[in-house]
Amino acid sequence: MKQELSLISIFSIIRKKVILSLIVATVVMCFVGVVSHQFMAPKYDASVQLLINPKSVAKETDSYQSTDSNTQLVNTYNVILQSKVILSDVIKRLNLSISVPELRKAISVQNEKESKVISIHVEQENPKNAKKISETLALSMEKEVPKLMNIDNVNTLSDAELSENLTTSKIRIYMILSFVMALFVSLAVFVVRESLKSTFKKVKDFEDVTSLPVIVTIPEI
Repeated sequence: MKQELSLISIFSIIRKKVILSLIVATVVMCFVGVVSHQFMAPKYDASVQLLINPKSVAKETDSYQSTDSNTQLVNTYNVILQSKVILSDVIKRLNLSISVPELRKAISVQNEKESKVISIHVEQENPKNAKKISETLALSMEKEVPKLMNIDNVNTLSDAELSENLTTSKIRIYMILSFVMALFVSLAVFVVRESLKSTFKKVKDFEDVTSLPVIVTIPEI
């Protein structure tokens, strides 16, 4: 007969099986960490900042630009930065053996909090390549943007800065998530398993489920 577990019974099972569940979760977490290190290539992020100086414009245009400047700034330069003109120029300058679409996937643009500063981010497996590409993108933007837009100049504020290994951070997140999931799943399995038990191994188990005292037991022969 299946046992109907109360909330107290569930907590009792969890208390008894928590050590075993922790061991299972730790093993799963270590396995995920090892596999991730083996199959995930390391990636680095290099970023460079550009200062955009628009030309002086009429008051009407000025008021319009100030309304939605941040969104327009990010969107416009994100499109220009990922255009074939800019990316082809970068590939040519660095003699890269990748296509324009492949390079485009590795690039992102961010606006620095209500300012005229744009941050270009490049993610690559080789940290030197990430830094070179980000710096060359900045140079290419300085060269091409004045031709395309109403801009006095585009200046690079600093050399490209390289981040720590991005893959290491991702692996840590995967390991934490796998530990939490394995812990909850293993505890759930133990609770379900107890609820489906049709026999009792100990007298105490029978008394806990039925709330009846055991008067007589038959010894094993």
